[in-house]
Amino acid sequence: MELDDLKRLWEDQDRKLDAALRLNTRLLNESTLTKADTALHGLARLLWLELVMNVVAVLWTGSFLAKHISEPRFLVPAVGLQLSVIALIIAGVRQLVALETLDYSAPIVVIQKRLESLRVERIRATKLTLLCSPLIWTVLLVVAPKGLFGVDAYAIFGTAYLLANLLFGLLVILLAVWISRRYAARMERSPFAKRLMRSLAGHSLSSALDFLSSISQFEEDASRT
Repeated sequence: MELDDLKRLWEDQDRKLDAALRLNTRLLNESTLTKADTALHGLARLLWLELVMNVVAVLWTGSFLAKHISEPRFLVPAVGLQLSVIALIIAGVRQLVALETLDYSAPIVVIQKRLESLRVERIRATKLTLLCSPLIWTVLLVVAPKGLFGVDAYAIFGTAYLLANLLFGLLVILLAVWISRRYAARMERSPFAKRLMRSLAGHSLSSALDFLSSISQFEEDASRT
């Protein structure tokens, strides 16, 4: 066999190998993106459930406000609760829009950035909810018994007790903010903190990001060969 024939044979085999690699990469991407899309469907269902519950809550608090518009001791806590639920609705809508507008035909890096932004927003919303929960608990203690059962929490617990709970909740929030700022760098390096952030983001979103990371790793390995 002549040298030119060997070169043509080698080039032909090289082209076939490149075509096979491109096909394998495309199939891997399609399979992995399907898995990521399936995982995100779970997150979308959860977000819709949260949105429906928050809309029901905001309608209920709106009705409560209308009934007690002339009673500041019930009106003020209800306004705080209503604003909190509205904030949750806005956060939920933003996350749903981010999911619905996700373009799987875009480059993997672009999809990763969109999902990472969604992950950060979801973690931020969850952290703010947990952070404000000491105050929300006192508000609920006033609004829920009155709205559901007609029970006056001020008469049962006393105004001093409710104010003490409110102040205690505020101190807990201030302490949590100070700890997070004081030890932020150390917590970011902690394996426990990383696992906690994954939990706050949700299993579905974390799984989707893992699937996309596997594609990026495959493409990086392929580019080195």
